[in-house]
Amino acid sequence: MTVRKRLVGVGVGFLVILAALAVYTQVEVRRAEARFPPVGQFVTVHGIRLHYVDRGTGAPVVLLHGNPGFVQDFLPLVDSLGRTHRVIAFDRPGHGYSARASAAGTTPHDQVQLIHDALAQLGVSRTIVVGHSWGGALALLYALEHPREVDRLVLIGTRAFPSTGGADPVYALNRTPIIGALFRYTALLPVGRALVKRGLTTAYAPDTVRRDHLEAARALWLRPSQVAATVWDTWNLDRELREASTRYAGMRVPVIIVCGAQDQSLPESQRLAATIPGAQLVVVPNTGHEAQVTRTAIVLDAIRHEPRAPLPASDQRS
Repeated sequence: MTVRKRLVGVGVGFLVILAALAVYTQVEVRRAEARFPPVGQFVTVHGIRLHYVDRGTGAPVVLLHGNPGFVQDFLPLVDSLGRTHRVIAFDRPGHGYSARASAAGTTPHDQVQLIHDALAQLGVSRTIVVGHSWGGALALLYALEHPREVDRLVLIGTRAFPSTGGADPVYALNRTPIIGALFRYTALLPVGRALVKRGLTTAYAPDTVRRDHLEAARALWLRPSQVAATVWDTWNLDRELREASTRYAGMRVPVIIVCGAQDQSLPESQRLAATIPGAQLVVVPNTGHEAQVTRTAIVLDAIRHEPRAPLPASDQRS
């Protein structure tokens, strides 16, 4: 056999493997969506279909999840909060069952406007905005752009400032033209499940990850479209926070920040609390990054807290 024939054989074998992985990915995506179908309703804004959960009556509260994420990140909070408030939890564009106009081109600013206009369609003009992690940064941007429509912010393990760390190599690979798409639609799913489990286990620590949360995340977060949204959200957020973070000192919206003492984002929360006038910081002992799931009662207290009223001294840190 000549070298040329061997190379052709290797190439054909490689293409067969890629084709098999592509079929496997599509089958697994269909299985995931059948197992974890939409749990809420849909609203179409500027041609974009957004999935959301709407529960309860009373003063409205909007919940914005992290990156990656979906409405399931907030369901334990929704069930309790819905007894006293109207709770609206969105799948952000490209996540869960919400559509996205462009993976790379849908910026945090675009997401603010989509959510703002979706709320207008749902009859909400002024609300408490709750954001977790990446969603906390989106809540900050929302308050900067629509301050008169935000009653107060409650931020949980929030992003707030541009990242100073290096780019995640898996994220960087997924942003690479052509190669990134090829990776998402073939090889990512088989290896990605372990990455999701490791990431959520770290986020929950020192608590144990909830099995239902992990199973839904491993099923839905690794769909190629959501991976694309995730990796570009990380990139685009850092770009927008460079300018937005210079405006925090002028914010007049009441802000409560909740962060676990074991959450790696605690220094960022502390910096934000020191930057926003009157911001209140609650540091929760023995808690990681998923406080809205593991310490629901404390997060509920922060949401129901009267703006500017003093928090219990034992819960505050400067």
